[in-house]
Amino acid sequence: MDVIEERREGRVSVSLPVVLDSSSGRREVRVSDVSLGGCYVDGLALVRQDEIVGLKIDLPDGRSESISGTVTYVHQGVGFGVRFNEMTEQQRAVVEELVLTHSGAV
Repeated sequence: MDVIEERREGRVSVSLPVVLDSSSGRREVRVSDVSLGGCYVDGLALVRQDEIVGLKIDLPDGRSESISGTVTYVHQGVGFGVRFNEMTEQQRAVVEELVLTHSGAV
């Protein structure tokens, strides 16, 4: 089954700098789309499919939230898809705010 067909929520386009924690270390990357279920990370980070990664999201109002996810697929040299792991209410509220801010529906 195609990865896009497996998505449960629609994604919205964003341009959001985040800090990625992965097995290859910590680095700043950019999220180019997000939904309540996951996101796409642009960047040359060395990650593997099924790897658990951390994403620290800094919001415009100064707040930040860390969310863990599992790499679902990798486009070598381009980026990778992440499915968010179980989120707290606060983490979910942050992602909902991002989606709504960028004209999406939750």
